[in-house]
Amino acid sequence: MEWKGKLREEGFIEVGEFRVELSLDNTFMDIDYIPRVLVYSERTGRWHVLRNPIPKGRTLEECWDNAVRVLEKIARGLERPVLDDEETSLRLWEVLKSLEGKP
Repeated sequence: MEWKGKLREEGFIEVGEFRVELSLDNTFMDIDYIPRVLVYSERTGRWHVLRNPIPKGRTLEECWDNAVRVLEKIARGLERPVLDDEETSLRLWEVLKSLEGKP
């Protein structure tokens, strides 16, 4: 199964040193849910939140689709991942680009 399908079906993928998970964040005292991508790095031993803007969806399914589209843009080299650590961002970018066969 291709990585995007696996991510949508299982909610996570493991690639290289990273575990990439789909998640939701809810705004305080609101019912809106905002799609998030969480990234665990074995090298740093901690979780990072992808800070690239992910459009809110009207449904849970649309939220997940929007998150996967952002990751796809990163994998295609059209966007750089924004994490709280630049070195981890660069390593994640290289790993994600490898999923799309990009150097």
